[in-house]
Amino acid sequence: MARPATHRRHLVATLAWMLVVWSLALLVLPAVLRAVETRLGVPTWHLPGGRVAGVLLLVAASAAGVRCAFAMARGEGTPVPFDAAARLVVTGPYRRVRNPMAVSGVSQALGVALLLGSPAYYLVPPAGALLWQVVIRPSEERFLLARFGAEYADYRDRVPLWVPARLRWRR
Repeated sequence: MARPATHRRHLVATLAWMLVVWSLALLVLPAVLRAVETRLGVPTWHLPGGRVAGVLLLVAASAAGVRCAFAMARGEGTPVPFDAAARLVVTGPYRRVRNPMAVSGVSQALGVALLLGSPAYYLVPPAGALLWQVVIRPSEERFLLARFGAEYADYRDRVPLWVPARLRWRR
């Protein structure tokens, strides 16, 4: 009989998954795009203060992503659907937005875009947000509703999707 997975195993699996995704999205993809731009003679688009802002945003968003990993592991799972959390994760960053990992990922990509000044990579953050919103989110929410039922429905109704309530414009 297999032993139940531990918090540590879930954390290691989540961090490994993040390392793969981050390496591809934040290192490989920008390097390839910038190499193509250089070959085509496309200049960089550095905004005033963009490099500093990019580093700060990348570091902050990465720290938030790691914080999400710890919260997910405490939920006895990972963000990967075939190893999903056994409990609905509503603590840590998940108290503020329903998918802080997506917010973190889009913010990381924006940080890389600002840091590198790659015109093509500036398209990655909005493309990633759109992909998550239109393709990934609907299936993830169906999965969570099927798995956690009314508990997830209540959470979905209470917690904003992208922007924490405190940061929203008030009318």
